[in-house]
Formats: sequence, C-alpha cells, structure tokens
Amino acid sequence: MSNGGAGSGWDVYLDSIREHSHQLLAWAYADVRAQLHYDSDEPAITGLLCQAMQKRIYHPDTPDAYLFYAIGDQAPISPDGELGNDRLRLDISVRRTGIRQEIVYAFEAKRLRTGGFSIGKYTGAGGMGDFIECRYATGCPEGAMVGLWQDKDVTYWMGELERAFEADASEPTPSLGVEAALSPLVVIESLPNQLNSKHRRTDGSCIRLLHVFLDCR
Repeated sequence: MSNGGAGSGWDVYLDSIREHSHQLLAWAYADVRAQLHYDSDEPAITGLLCQAMQKRIYHPDTPDAYLFYAIGDQAPISPDGELGNDRLRLDISVRRTGIRQEIVYAFEAKRLRTGGFSIGKYTGAGGMGDFIECRYATGCPEGAMVGLWQDKDVTYWMGELERAFEADASEPTPSLGVEAALSPLVVIESLPNQLNSKHRRTDGSCIRLLHVFLDCR
C-alpha cells in the first residue's frame, strides 16, 4: 500500500479524506455498537466496523461524495517487500479512488483493557510503533489510532496514553519521537473522544497521529 508524499493527492484530499474516514467510522460504530462487548477481540471488532463502513458508502442517505471510497479490512501491506503470510495487515483502511495516485487513510486499532491489553500495546510495535517506524502509512502525512476500550472509562485510557508519552520522554532514547504532545481534537462531533499528536518517524519525516477512543464494553 503505497502513498505519495509532497505533490501527491494528499495535498488536495487530506482534509476531505480525514473527515469522510472519521464520518464512516462514526456511522459504522453506531451501527454495530450493540454487538460489541467486554470479550470482543480486536479482529472481530474491526471486521464489524469495516463491514459497516463499506455498507454505509452505499446507504441511500449517504452523500455521493462517499462513492469515491473503498474500505480495506486487514489489507495486506509490504513495507519491506514481505510476501504472502509475512505481509503486515492494516486493521482499517479508507482508499480514495478516482484519482491517478490513490491515497489511503490508515486506522490501526488496539484493545484497551486492564489485565492484558495495556497502553504499551497501543504505543508499541503493532500499534503506534508501526506508524513511527514506517511500516504503516509510508509517505503519508497523517494516520489514526483507534483505542477500543473495554473497561475503566475513556478518561482513564486517555490518562494512560499521556503517562506513556511522559514515560517515553524520560527515557535515554525515546521511541515515540514526539514532536508535538497530545492535545484535544474534534474532527466530527459524533466522535468526541479524540486527541492528536505529532511524531518524528525513523526516516526523518513527520506524521500526525489522531487518536480515537471507542467504548467497546
């Protein structure tokens, strides 16, 4: 899954793909919320969300602008030339079609639950680490993390993320490459629990990460 850098479709379509991707996620979450519970695992949750996002594109009440998108569920990517089952799998991807160089908005999701699904899995390899270490969204200026919290409350998990950032900053060699600390963000009103941050990637580029928290109890 390759995306262009400067001079690509991101220059023109970033604002719209961000808003539309988040709106599709919000609609899908509303559609499947009753099916989510404490023991739902990550593939089950993201699979339900992707299916509902794709259905929403063709819903009679959805504006025609959304017809330019396609949803990827566990879409395979090969940042280092991986083949077959060795390829990485991006949880949720929103591809903007109809342009010569397609762009893809990437969502990586992680369960958040005490006793096994800590914030370290969210910030580490397989989560934020895959954006920061250029395994996901190579060449893209922005990506999104989705925290699927299953106990405590959203304030607790936002606090855990902030503490993880502070702990990383105190390390001799920080791994998160924080360029701009967590701050509140509203992309659409129906996804209220959101933060954003900016990170220096291992290739020297910067990426803005948006953090969405969904109640999956």
